[in-house]
Amino acid sequence: MLISIRVLALVAVSLLSGCAGTLRSDISAFHRLGQAEGPATQGSAPRFAVVPVDSEQAQSLEFQSYAALVSEQLRARRWIEVPLDEASLRVSFRYGSGTAQSVLIGDAFSGFYGSYGVWSRTGPGFPRGSAVGMGFPIGAFPRDLPRDVRVIYLRELSLRVERAAVGGNSPSPVPERVYEATVRSQGNSSSLATVMPAMIRALFADFPGPSGVERSVEVPLKSPG
Repeated sequence: MLISIRVLALVAVSLLSGCAGTLRSDISAFHRLGQAEGPATQGSAPRFAVVPVDSEQAQSLEFQSYAALVSEQLRARRWIEVPLDEASLRVSFRYGSGTAQSVLIGDAFSGFYGSYGVWSRTGPGFPRGSAVGMGFPIGAFPRDLPRDVRVIYLRELSLRVERAAVGGNSPSPVPERVYEATVRSQGNSSSLATVMPAMIRALFADFPGPSGVERSVEVPLKSPG
């Protein structure tokens, strides 16, 4: 029984990264997109532009690479990419990663088994200083027990779509947000370049999807094409 608990803890950690060759992402989205802004038909297709959120993104080759993937997904849904001054919808996104440390404690000789997880998230896209504990503490934890440490990386992508502001009587019109979504994944790789294409595909797997509903999507790490 004690051994099975430790095995379950190990399995739980390994499942965070999904099956081999695939990536599981958890997605939450809220939107006010109409039918004409979903998979579009000719003549009613939204006209969009992907825009950086700041000057650092504007100069980033990494951002430009991900922006091309976002544009590709929108064009596949018959949205029309146009210059910024012709766009009725503006698409922007942020991305980042942090780390979570899981500590498994066990003593194969005494038969004492247990696990204790310590999680912390830092970096772009994650609230600074947040933490949560998890695990299966059993009895006291002697200081001299061996420790098996595994590091899990947390990745996050947040995307929003805003309707271009109309001047009206306001000197500084505010654009209307019509879509916002957050995609999160976990795994044993710290490389955003490895997982970001899969996270983008997961986001658009059922775009725009139901509003206010969280869902999990598993896609191949490599594009089927």
